[in-house]
Amino acid sequence: MISKIRSRLSVKVFLITFFVQIVFGSLIIGLLYKATPQSYSDARKDEVQSAFEELIGKLEKTTTFYGVSLIDDFARENGAEVILYKGDGFWDGLTICPMHSKLAVDSNDKLEEMKEKHVDDYCYTDIRAFSFADKKTTYYSLEYALYVGRSNPVKTAVEKCIPLILLIVLFVSLICACIYTFLFARPVKKLSDVSRSMSKMDFSRKCSSGRKDEIGALANDLDEMSSKLSDTFGKLEQRTSELEEEIRRVNELEAQKDVFFAAASHELKTPVTVLEGQIRGMIEGVGPYADHDAYLPRTLGTVKRMESLINEILTVSRMQSGNEIATTRVDMVQLLEEKMEEYEELFQSRGLKMQLQFEQDLIFVGNRDLTSMAIGAFLSNAAFYSEEGSIVYVDGEKRTDASNAMVAVTIRNNGHIDEDDLVHLFEPFYRADKSRSRRSGGSGLGLYLAKLIVEKQGGSCSLKNDGEDVVATIHLPHVSE
Repeated sequence: MISKIRSRLSVKVFLITFFVQIVFGSLIIGLLYKATPQSYSDARKDEVQSAFEELIGKLEKTTTFYGVSLIDDFARENGAEVILYKGDGFWDGLTICPMHSKLAVDSNDKLEEMKEKHVDDYCYTDIRAFSFADKKTTYYSLEYALYVGRSNPVKTAVEKCIPLILLIVLFVSLICACIYTFLFARPVKKLSDVSRSMSKMDFSRKCSSGRKDEIGALANDLDEMSSKLSDTFGKLEQRTSELEEEIRRVNELEAQKDVFFAAASHELKTPVTVLEGQIRGMIEGVGPYADHDAYLPRTLGTVKRMESLINEILTVSRMQSGNEIATTRVDMVQLLEEKMEEYEELFQSRGLKMQLQFEQDLIFVGNRDLTSMAIGAFLSNAAFYSEEGSIVYVDGEKRTDASNAMVAVTIRNNGHIDEDDLVHLFEPFYRADKSRSRRSGGSGLGLYLAKLIVEKQGGSCSLKNDGEDVVATIHLPHVSE
């Protein structure tokens, strides 16, 4: 736990900043403690020296009477001892000149007393020669002595303030360490958290820094990189999903292909066996097969059934191969009218009636012959699996939704289909007991092929129960005239 805390940048920044502030604060206190007394003494000396030189200038411009008052003011204001000598200051043997001053030393006894009093103090002194304005021929020398005690009051004040100063330094160091940690370590930690999330493929977290400095620029770059990586991985995931879906679809197609050819082989085997038996019976003149005139039409019917099945298988193969089909503009109304005329005889033979209802301008782009085959498959279903005497309704209309317009063809006939069979009706060679029996002579490929044709042209088709009726719906994209 301790090693983990020590390894954190925020802890390092805080501790380093805190200790650096403490060290610099201690150095400043030590320097203040050592240098302040000397600085104070030097400042006092410079101040008194300047005042002393100013005093000499004033004394040379005033009389002896007023000069004494100036000397007392100097001594009082600066806390200095003042001694006035008779004679030039550059000569030897100067004697103290008594005067009517209350503060100046006016005798040798007082001079000795003064020196004994300040024997342990630092002394700063200077002496200058001058003459009063009323005694130009008489020279005097004025000396001052500034005594500074070894136990300087400033040093004493500093010593008393050291605990408070240390407390202030400690507090300021703590505040500065927190500020530096907040300004530097915290943003870096956030950057680290975001980069760690990115390494785990989580691109949802962002730095969202409003800083304008280098850390802010780094945060913005990291956010931009995260967004780009998120987009890239999103595209890769989408592409991977598409590839997986494509592989699944290919596998399904391969499986369907195997099933389709197996079923096709089975479907072809039956008429081939029947055809072979009929031909062999006629060749050998066995029983009723000796009557060629009676059995040749049956043989021809079997051949035509095989031809129809083979054509449907070839059409399915072409549709599944993915090759483009030839397309043109087709009028659905005209196509429906032709199919109704084509299937009229079949409907009459089944005892069925047709009721047509359609709009005009039902134009789509597609393959006319293939679309006719698809519609024929649904009409054949309606013809063979409707009850005798019922009505088959065929409607054509244009339906428009928010995205596009479609040509819709609806074929409704009675004849309910079991729900278990309904979901399999578009599978190749599927037959239900009722709706896909062999009595129709169908191959079992009609609806499967119809679905392939419609979807190849960008449309869709469906079969569903509506009460006791079955409704087949075909949608193809509508185009304007």
